[in-house]
Amino acid sequence: MAVGDEEGWVHLFDTDPKAAFTPHLRFRCHHNAIMDLQFSSDDKYLATASGDQSAQIIDMITQQCIAVLANHTSSVKQVCFQPEDDNIIATSSRDGTVRLWDLRCSGNSNIAITACGTAPYASSIRTITGAHADILPATPPSNSRLGYDLLSALIEYAQVLTSTSERKIESARRGDISITSLSFLGPGREHLLLTASDASSCVKLWDIRGRYSRKGPSIPVSTTRHPESHERHRHFAINSLTLNTDFSRLYALSKDNTVYAYSTSHLILGHAPELAVSECSRQKHMATNKEGLGPLYGFRHQNFHAGSFYVKSALRKSRGDQTELLAVGSTDGCPVLFPTDERFLRSSRCSDNTGCLPSWSPPSGRPGLRSSGFSSARSSSSFSSFIKDTIPIFEIGTPLIRGHDTEVTSVTWAQNGSLVSIADDYRVRCWREGPMAADLRAGGEEQGRRWGCGWAAVDEEWDELE
Repeated sequence: MAVGDEEGWVHLFDTDPKAAFTPHLRFRCHHNAIMDLQFSSDDKYLATASGDQSAQIIDMITQQCIAVLANHTSSVKQVCFQPEDDNIIATSSRDGTVRLWDLRCSGNSNIAITACGTAPYASSIRTITGAHADILPATPPSNSRLGYDLLSALIEYAQVLTSTSERKIESARRGDISITSLSFLGPGREHLLLTASDASSCVKLWDIRGRYSRKGPSIPVSTTRHPESHERHRHFAINSLTLNTDFSRLYALSKDNTVYAYSTSHLILGHAPELAVSECSRQKHMATNKEGLGPLYGFRHQNFHAGSFYVKSALRKSRGDQTELLAVGSTDGCPVLFPTDERFLRSSRCSDNTGCLPSWSPPSGRPGLRSSGFSSARSSSSFSSFIKDTIPIFEIGTPLIRGHDTEVTSVTWAQNGSLVSIADDYRVRCWREGPMAADLRAGGEEQGRRWGCGWAAVDEEWDELE
């Protein structure tokens, strides 16, 4: 497990239960904070994104930088390898751009001096400028005003010019909308890229085979609808995008303290050859910005709050007897786990003996139930406490308590099913499944068994079940 810190160091941890969970190797690759990390498919390379406006590709055998990705003009927020091809890398930045890089193509002839040696610059093969900057068209004076007197017409025209100028200024400012998250779709659709921003709750879909202009905001293949509850209130940002095991669901962690679930089949409405899982066509694709559907449902919990953009999510893929689980960080100081099996979500709407849980009636009149494994009470300061939901919201998460004292930011899963969480208390915690959690919950504080440990907070009846 690789962990990056605010001084540009990478620390390697071993999540094997038989090994001590302490850093056994560290090296420095940046002189600024590391914002994101990702291993290549074979773990041979590590991609790092930093606040120094660059990303690096590290050879994990030698811990040396082999390529520098350095055409952004602000902090690099995220970096990811393309599925099935570790030579293609995508980066997103606070400068509002998404860049695609090919490690097989050399950049300029200069050599970069990094914290871990010298390395050549990689070549940027695509640039999506102003990925989430929506240009507002200027509105000319209405012809219906021509019958008014000259003074009224001049006043109206002056208002239009002022409005147009304000829109241009706003558009220029919105060109720097931070791209907070990006993710490739799965194998067969690896030419499609998802992005989210700090300006709204819409998710955009891009075909990286297309050509995008650098002179203005680029046009995506499609843009999802905002959640209807946001249209009634205001738009919220998205911190993180996560795909499930079979890439049929997309989970977007929103700043309104909700994780929204989207269907990847509904990212584009109508005929969508881009979503066909087949050999990628090499023909030039012209983006049209079609409409996609909004979220299907959402997850919330009383211990889950996204108070900053550093709160992220990660999904444990189903493998063997391991079920799929979605983990999220939280400003409340504890990771929260959500089960994503929709069969479980349907069955959880009704309890065993007491009938159905309190009913949920959306404004549209569609039937639905609110599912809750814990109390649904939320603080009055929470955005979600006054949002009127029009989709099912499930509150069946499980918080992992006593592990951190401050905001939990990044979470990730090891291949053995362990969860690793990082918080602003300078701690890296490793969470494992097993019977010890029940002993910690029931054992009380005597004999120091709880010292330095955390556990899952569940209903009192949980430990009584066989």
